[in-house]
Amino acid sequence: MKRAAGCALNRLSIDIMFDIPLHKLIIHFPIALAIVAFFYDGWAVYSKRPEMHDTGYGLTLWAAVTALFAIVTGLQIAGLGGISKGAITGHALLGMFTTATLVALGMWRYSSRSRQEGPDENYMIVWLIMGGLAAVLVVATAIAGHRLMFG
Repeated sequence: MKRAAGCALNRLSIDIMFDIPLHKLIIHFPIALAIVAFFYDGWAVYSKRPEMHDTGYGLTLWAAVTALFAIVTGLQIAGLGGISKGAITGHALLGMFTTATLVALGMWRYSSRSRQEGPDENYMIVWLIMGGLAAVLVVATAIAGHRLMFG
């Protein structure tokens, strides 16, 4: 009886809305936010409008937060699936590296902003490069997850 209650609790924590795993609902947020943040930062550098970095900053922070939730829910669901552990491990490692990149970029931008540093051209270019790396990693993680689910 105790085991059945534990399984029901695990299922309840994984399937929250409309019998869809929570991971599948959350993963789209860091994907979209990281890609759009990269485009806003690119637009800011290209058009020489540093105020556009404010939008990129906010989107990057939310991408990092939602990526953390995606990692947690992904690790929860990984133990329940019938997919090979090797395939799950590759996707999970890529997801953790992507999340670490997004969190590092978000913390760096937050630190720069909290010190009230003015828009420095060097920071803008580096933020654009790091945002591009994060966007590429997010897309690679999404492709790996899609192949994991649909072959």
